[in-house]
Amino acid sequence: MKTKLFWALSLVMLCLTSRAQNTAFTQSIKGIVIDAESKKPLRDAAVTISGINKGTITDSLGNFTLSGIPIGRQTLEVSLLGYENKSIAEVLISSGKETFLNIALTEKIKVLDEIKVSSRRNRLKPTNEFASVSARSFSVEDTKRYPASVSDPGRMAQNFAGVSSNGDMDNSIVVRGNSPKGVLWRLEGIEIPSPNHFGGLGSSGGAISMLSSSMLGTNDFYTGAFPAEFGNALSGAFDLHFRNGNKDKMERMFSIGALGIEASAEGPFSKKSGASYLFNYRYSTLALLKNFLNLDKGLVPEYQDLSFKLNFPTRKAGTFSVFGIGGTNLAEREVEKDKTKWDEDNENVNYKGRGKLGVLGLSHQYFLTPNSYLKTVLSVSGDWYKVKTDTLNPATDYSRVDIVRSRFINTAYRASVLYNNKISARHLLRAGVTASRLGFDYQSEYYDEVDDTWKHFINGEGNAMYYQAYVQWKWRMTNRWTLNTGLHGSLFDLNDSKSLEPRASIAYQFKPGESLALSAGLHSKPEHLSTYYFKNTNHSLGLQDINKSLDLIRAAHLVLAYERIIFRNIRVKAEAYYQHLYKVPVEKDMESEFSMLNAGDVYGLVSVDSALVSKGKGTNYGIDLSVEKPFSHNFYFLFTSSLFRSTYTTYSGKEFNTRYARDYQLNLVAGKEWKPKKNQILGVNARILASGSLRESPIDLDLSKQQGEAVYVKDQYYTKKGDPYYRFDIGISYKINSRRVTQSIMLDIQNITNHQNLFYSYYDNDRQKVRKINQTGIFPTMSYRVEF
Repeated sequence: MKTKLFWALSLVMLCLTSRAQNTAFTQSIKGIVIDAESKKPLRDAAVTISGINKGTITDSLGNFTLSGIPIGRQTLEVSLLGYENKSIAEVLISSGKETFLNIALTEKIKVLDEIKVSSRRNRLKPTNEFASVSARSFSVEDTKRYPASVSDPGRMAQNFAGVSSNGDMDNSIVVRGNSPKGVLWRLEGIEIPSPNHFGGLGSSGGAISMLSSSMLGTNDFYTGAFPAEFGNALSGAFDLHFRNGNKDKMERMFSIGALGIEASAEGPFSKKSGASYLFNYRYSTLALLKNFLNLDKGLVPEYQDLSFKLNFPTRKAGTFSVFGIGGTNLAEREVEKDKTKWDEDNENVNYKGRGKLGVLGLSHQYFLTPNSYLKTVLSVSGDWYKVKTDTLNPATDYSRVDIVRSRFINTAYRASVLYNNKISARHLLRAGVTASRLGFDYQSEYYDEVDDTWKHFINGEGNAMYYQAYVQWKWRMTNRWTLNTGLHGSLFDLNDSKSLEPRASIAYQFKPGESLALSAGLHSKPEHLSTYYFKNTNHSLGLQDINKSLDLIRAAHLVLAYERIIFRNIRVKAEAYYQHLYKVPVEKDMESEFSMLNAGDVYGLVSVDSALVSKGKGTNYGIDLSVEKPFSHNFYFLFTSSLFRSTYTTYSGKEFNTRYARDYQLNLVAGKEWKPKKNQILGVNARILASGSLRESPIDLDLSKQQGEAVYVKDQYYTKKGDPYYRFDIGISYKINSRRVTQSIMLDIQNITNHQNLFYSYYDNDRQKVRKINQTGIFPTMSYRVEF
């Protein structure tokens, strides 16, 4: 039935292309030009379209409008006396939606060794002026363009050097061999919980992102050596921003596809005030159709999410913004009441998991002087998970027997204040403080068949304060030399853990498009609150919180980066890095292999019998290489490769590879566009990924049979690797422009060769054998989108 639906939908989409016209359509480009460091609007900047006789200058507020621009790809040139020229290449103009650009110009400094103007510029430079290495920007178009990304920032980031997957059905990422738990998510400048559906407690990812591409503006992604303003992160960070809604006219979008039915709306509250709104809502397609497609058997995901941003600029009081994101999800599996149908592929296990997440924030930016501003962000967030697992007892008319009962509630109230001052063209100062009140209520228990009793796994209720403060200074010594220094401090009052973290980087520009940078710094992160309330179920010790004294995990990052632009627009970048992690939670047992560096979420604690202590260590080192041609002349490509080692040290001092030590990863993604007709664009994108597999500890089958649970071969932890991971993905898109309407059809096929990649192995005690679980096979998704 699902196959028939897929081809029926395909036919409908293809029929829509017959409505395309050959008339030449135009659209407007609007935007604002600002100073990259002070963020003040720049007036009288010249904005022109390359190749056509169109241009304008910005008004007193930095705004500009270019009308009557032909649809398709256009390149903008921006210039202003005293500032470096900027080119924004291959901007996609469509008939169904106006294009808005936020353009930041860098002020020139007058020195004797001033570098001549060149067209070789890094179009992937992060928007954060303090980022020197291991950082890049990404756009909404990137999340749509890369195959198998499905408009998901987490899946898109897996194309970048040093980033790998934690599993095909999970968008959490492994950065340079670190656990996914070390990734930070920020929205509008403040930390938020992982914005994903079906995520594990304490994880940084999930099966499906709550973020919509209709909401995102230009964003930054980091893989290490973060600027001083970033805390509570060890491996990577997403710094996301919602765009503002159109302040001049109403626009709508509707989309239907395998991942959801989605609608968005934006427009002005009042054209005179410049205030605008932007909303996006999505509902699970499978949940809507499950009764029609006979999907009641098996695990059917149901989810919905809502995102919004309201923007209110004022003449004298600054700019106010209200933003939010929220979602609910349900995953449920009901086994048939017929024991003859139960087998290893259809276990006698019922599962029901519900989740909710919400973030609400208020942002205010106020210019104290033309070159300095104060930004304040207040937010409240929360997530709620409830999980119940049971089995059926055939002897009592298939009555339910509970196995696991869990409920987790997290809340956070955060306040952040940032002060930014562009002292001169050479000096930029930024300082800030963030206070977080973290609330929690955890109840998790499981049934122990041997003792015939319920035992607590995690149990606790209360709150904790987490304070962070930072100061950072950027000094452009010359047009060639730039120095960034900073200091980050944090205090976690649950157990009075403190950290003071100096950070610095220095960069030298040989010539336009060629640079060398060195960056070093200390970083820290507390564990998820549930880790501190893990209960010891060892009867000899009694029921107690055994992890309350855990220190902050610390990491020292060192990165050497070389970057060069060749052939005008191909970026070659190599980064060598070394990371030393210390004060890592490990099990206080000389015979244990457990380390938090191998845990993707809190459920990794299930195998722990003793207390955790901050005595472990870890090391990650390697080299990342990227060769990238951003989209121009109708095609792009990105080749990345990583060679690395990732190890950890147990409580006994023994060193092993981590679970995430894949050793190598190769990634090639490329795409091209054609114009079958004047107002149509056909795009084809492909991706080839090859890497080492995730590691496992070999299971001692004989001892496992004797003890009735998995027993691993001693001192061979994470030495077992499966066959190399391989995947080929392809994406096809067709965009049709008509008068004031743009339609898009997208087909994405993950693992088109249906290659069977090993995910993990486990010991099945009921059948007394080791079973292997593979990753996702061929997985097609299709969607239709209309903007008007």
